[in-house]
Amino acid sequence: MAGQLDLWGALDDEFLDLNEAEEILRQLRKDNPGEYERIASLRDGIRTARPSLQRGLYVFCQAGRFQQLFLLDEKSEVVSRDIPKVVGAVKCAPDAKAAPLPDGYNKAVMAIQRGFAEDVRHREAERTYTANLTHGQLYVLRELRILFEATQDEDIKQNINVLEKVLRGPLTGAVKRELNQLRRNSVTGESLLKNLIRTYDQHNLKDTASQRTLAMADRTIPRIICSEAFV
Repeated sequence: MAGQLDLWGALDDEFLDLNEAEEILRQLRKDNPGEYERIASLRDGIRTARPSLQRGLYVFCQAGRFQQLFLLDEKSEVVSRDIPKVVGAVKCAPDAKAAPLPDGYNKAVMAIQRGFAEDVRHREAERTYTANLTHGQLYVLRELRILFEATQDEDIKQNINVLEKVLRGPLTGAVKRELNQLRRNSVTGESLLKNLIRTYDQHNLKDTASQRTLAMADRTIPRIICSEAFV
């Protein structure tokens, strides 16, 4: 029986298993190493379009090791992130002709990038919250959040935001001991905040936070690897 149409209009047999896709690349590398290297060295952000029976768009995003494929319909709505389905939609013959980019192409791609960047931020936040925090870290973070909710002072809120980012990350043994001492002494409220600001200054946690921010930025800058319109 012939393949049945799915919601995007693709046939079941147009799904491309990852093993098959990898085999195509291996064969290309063996038969035409020059072309393989040319493709592998292409810069990020490559854009193209080609004629298709079904209008839509494909976007490949990456941030560090996190990768995501998106298949959009003609209204720029995401219809699938399923890798075999998206790769199957992108698959074409080597002699397929390119077409002019359609109106609204860049707008649709940038919208996907913004959504992907938001996903990346959520993933990083989840990783931070699931880190192995000490009892002292958990205590001061909880008390800082209570103070944040109770105060209307914007300077206090800003200080708490800075401290929270630092105190969720890796800390030296000396800082951990100070946090644990604050927990044992049940220090709370603005008194806790003043103690933490002193710890922040004495242990140069600003430099630690800056280095961590730069390292994370290098690993997780959301970018478009490539995209293609089906016109």
